[in-house]
Amino acid sequence: MIKTDVCIVGSGPAGASTSLMLSKLKIKHYIVDKATFPRDKTCGDGLILHTYKSLRILGLFDAFVANPKFIHSNKINLHIKNNLKLQFKEKEDRNRVISYGKRIDFDYFLVNELSKEYATCEFGSGVKSLEETSEGIIVTLKNGKQILAKIVVGADGIQSTVSKKLTGFIPDKKKMSTFISAYFNNVKMPLKNEAEIRLHYNKMPLFFYVFPLPNNEVNVTLGGNTQKIIDNNINLKDEIEAFIKNHPKVAPKFMDAKQISVWRGWGIPYHFSKQKVCGNRFFLVGDAAGLANSFYKEGVGTGMMSGIICAKKIATCLNENNFSDAFMSSYKKELDKEFGKLLRFSEFALKVARFKAIFAGVVKISKNIVEKRAFSIIRKRSY
Repeated sequence: MIKTDVCIVGSGPAGASTSLMLSKLKIKHYIVDKATFPRDKTCGDGLILHTYKSLRILGLFDAFVANPKFIHSNKINLHIKNNLKLQFKEKEDRNRVISYGKRIDFDYFLVNELSKEYATCEFGSGVKSLEETSEGIIVTLKNGKQILAKIVVGADGIQSTVSKKLTGFIPDKKKMSTFISAYFNNVKMPLKNEAEIRLHYNKMPLFFYVFPLPNNEVNVTLGGNTQKIIDNNINLKDEIEAFIKNHPKVAPKFMDAKQISVWRGWGIPYHFSKQKVCGNRFFLVGDAAGLANSFYKEGVGTGMMSGIICAKKIATCLNENNFSDAFMSSYKKELDKEFGKLLRFSEFALKVARFKAIFAGVVKISKNIVEKRAFSIIRKRSY
């Protein structure tokens, strides 16, 4: 049996960032994933706010900016309706507020930076079982390998095995978003890599994105609250295809476009307030901890930053040789300090957005204030 201080389950952005930060703290660990890399991952492919902050902390920001697989923009336009939008932009001395890159490329970018000295990678075999013992948690992989860890980190996404086994938590569809995405080329996009983001109503608010990518490709996405989609019997594939074909502002952009992938579904959770994210010998990070933003859908950045916070807490636990629920509970408070205010505001905004006319009225009244204050919010949570 392999023995280690830390075993990270999942090597997406949250798990990889946990590993990278542990390596900076000179803590040896194992990181496991059911996939081998590079591997594809369905996502909206937008990278904002905490992604930048995390990359700075990890020392990877300059390499990220220089990588040709990622493109950047200093402006985001959120269209509330055809004649009303919110614009979020950087000041002249800062040249990116959002970046775009396929997850197959971004996740591989992070995995390639994992330390050969401190991180031992076990990729290509998922977790079969978890067993709590007095010495630690035994992680048994499907290939038969067993890892005894003093601390286990669940970075295994929305359907987290670690969370289910160690907390019994079942994600609530009322606190999840479901999306459908596909890649297109030859879409007529604005200059300077500006995205197309629109709020679309059909019995409920749905979010429509067209994010530019290298090689004249775009990611096209539509989605909203999972439970509301089920309750309103909305077929996202039919909905997005009709939207692309018929919306007066969108259809002209797709006149010469070609779909180059099938539609694929994915989801993000925002149940952090209800989720137990730590306990005896375990932590949860990223989607496993329900840390996605309910309104603007950031999940990669919050996942990465939670991994950094988690790694620092792990260092404290190891130094104190204390892995109890009580000692580790401050981790949730640290996450709440970093993300809580923005997550709660976003949930409130999403609730108001259900009422189309009221939300449009609020945006119209507060537009100037929101746009002026946006820079300070962006700067505090990015780079």
